[in-house]
Amino acid sequence: MTKKRVHLPVEVITEILLKFYGPHFAASHFQIAAASPRLLFIDYHDSETLSIDFHAWLDDDSAFSPRPEFLDFYIWNPSTGIHKQIPVSNSNKDTFKMLHGFGYDVSSYDYTVVLGSYEYHPLVSSSIDLEIFSLRANEWEQIEFDSDLPYWNTERPEGAPRVGSFLNGSIHWLVYNYETEIDVIIAYDLKEKTMSEIALPDDFYSDFSPNLYDLLVLRGLISVWNMEMSTLKIWVMQEYAVHSSWTKTFDFSFDPAPDFSPVCFTNGGDIVGPVADGGLAKLDDKGGLLEYHSYGDCHFVRSQISVYTESLLSLPDGTEQA
Repeated sequence: MTKKRVHLPVEVITEILLKFYGPHFAASHFQIAAASPRLLFIDYHDSETLSIDFHAWLDDDSAFSPRPEFLDFYIWNPSTGIHKQIPVSNSNKDTFKMLHGFGYDVSSYDYTVVLGSYEYHPLVSSSIDLEIFSLRANEWEQIEFDSDLPYWNTERPEGAPRVGSFLNGSIHWLVYNYETEIDVIIAYDLKEKTMSEIALPDDFYSDFSPNLYDLLVLRGLISVWNMEMSTLKIWVMQEYAVHSSWTKTFDFSFDPAPDFSPVCFTNGGDIVGPVADGGLAKLDDKGGLLEYHSYGDCHFVRSQISVYTESLLSLPDGTEQA
């Protein structure tokens, strides 16, 4: 009996091997998974959680992600159900949380939580204290900088912490620099443990103050958007940290103006975000409505919606299965 040989392409073999966790494959797996992010919706009011493939049809909500009832600070992987409780650091028990973020450092094969907080003093501007939690070391570390971090939440100082966007090995936030009195993007480099600033586009502000504005990631590129009156504008930084590469990519008006906030882009360049009545809308590059879907009792406006990267990589010891 003649044995039949099967020749698999190198790419297929690599995909198979990536299913097994190991330092040699961790970085590659993370890069491959980053190419197909999903939209995670958590409705805290009704304890509902949905994982949505926003590149496909918005009504494809079959990927329901059950989650444990978290009462404290947890890291949770909706793809595997694995979660890990993060201890509260001693220095942050009595402070106001301003920003947080989560990323993967490929140089150390480590997941990292970043937390920025400050002590509140009436009529006094407080610098941010930055701490990072290494899942591999299972401990917090205070990060020292050569100078203060003079930043406020762009929404309001007493508001909810701003969630960072992970890109190019750094976590990014849109904040207000109270020393220069301008909004800027700050980037914390997980490997180098440094903080840098990225200036917004020169024409980001016009004669009117934007009603809403925030940070986005478009096809692996930093972008920012604002809603002035009934006009949505989106700029994309074509070359990372190069100010002259800011390019206005979207600029269209609504009639009537909806309560719409972009949160992600499909592979085809369409814009996805929540609207006032609690559903999700998908728009083309001219602002035309391509798709709308309501998710029943789930209400996006009163809850949290964010983009996440699917991963099958294991977390360090001390994790639990949902």
